[in-house]
Amino acid sequence: MRPYVPIKCPMDLVSKIIGTASEQAEKRPTVAVEAIADGALDTLSSVIRVMGDESFPLEKDLDPAVFPAMCMEFARHVENGAAVPSFDIPQSQDGAREWSRVRRFFADRRHAEKSFVTERLQDYRSIVDDLVSGLREIGQRDESTENSVRESLQAIEKAVENGQLRQIKKALSRTVRQVNQTFSEQKREYEKQLKELNDRMSSMRQDLVAAREEMKRDSLTDAYNRGAFDAAIAQSLNMHFILQQPVTLVMVDLDDFKRVNDTFGHATGDEVLRAVGDCLARSFIRKSDFVARYGGDEFAVILSDTSARHATRLIDRFLDYARDIRVASVPDEALVACSAGYTEIASSDTVEELVKRADRALYEAKATGRNRSAFVKA
Repeated sequence: MRPYVPIKCPMDLVSKIIGTASEQAEKRPTVAVEAIADGALDTLSSVIRVMGDESFPLEKDLDPAVFPAMCMEFARHVENGAAVPSFDIPQSQDGAREWSRVRRFFADRRHAEKSFVTERLQDYRSIVDDLVSGLREIGQRDESTENSVRESLQAIEKAVENGQLRQIKKALSRTVRQVNQTFSEQKREYEKQLKELNDRMSSMRQDLVAAREEMKRDSLTDAYNRGAFDAAIAQSLNMHFILQQPVTLVMVDLDDFKRVNDTFGHATGDEVLRAVGDCLARSFIRKSDFVARYGGDEFAVILSDTSARHATRLIDRFLDYARDIRVASVPDEALVACSAGYTEIASSDTVEELVKRADRALYEAKATGRNRSAFVKA
């Protein structure tokens, strides 16, 4: 039994139970500071990860996946002092962080992003200015041409009034020669301006293609999602209107996909969808090819600068690849067969009309036996 120790003051009992006021004052700030520090590190780490996940590629980024990977390394470094191999920062032995390197990395990136966006905005403004200036010059040139032709016609009228055949013939010959020369020069100038505008618009289209990389992707298949598709198909219509280059829209649907889910379960169904997404990515490999999950077991592919005639071979190649797909959970059975419908864009198309026509082609492929493609002309 513990010996009895008399308590001289009631506060002695309180002090023994909860400690003295000075001891409590020392503990409270320590706990609070540690909690704040942990919260700050977690928040900073999350911000860094989001910055990597939601980044968009710059011209200097040869591989768009590099910067997100660097962000992941820095996030781990902030959390626990892990190494950052991309910047030769070793694993911390005492928990210290290279804060100056972290700040410099993100400050440099932010500066590069700002410069990239500013330059692109200047490029787009310049294109608009050039287009407006070109239209103004065309109007002025047309007015000058009209005045020149009018003067020549007046000379002919004057010669006719005088009734001198020789003067009439001379005035007619001079007028025809002048009109031919004027319109030839005008045609050359128009062709030159159109070529310059096409070149600049082609460059803009490449920027738009790169900008697609920042759009959200479908989490299951890693294809672009429906929202990204809606934006991309609208851009494709606009670029076709400006450049008059062919665009083919392909709608792809899995045959009897419900049977896969009902027979083998939704986990196997997810495996199949991922495999089809990978197959589409391997089949349509150009930088401008756009593959999206349209919804459920349906995918959409936008083939820029590709006529329906050239798209046929690419679609058939994809269907061949799809027939060979196997998934890990059912390795000995072919679970995948796809149907595809496609159509080529027309100048008068709206997004709704284009998609409906591609859907009609897909329906025809299904109705004629599935596991095949069908084309509907505009």
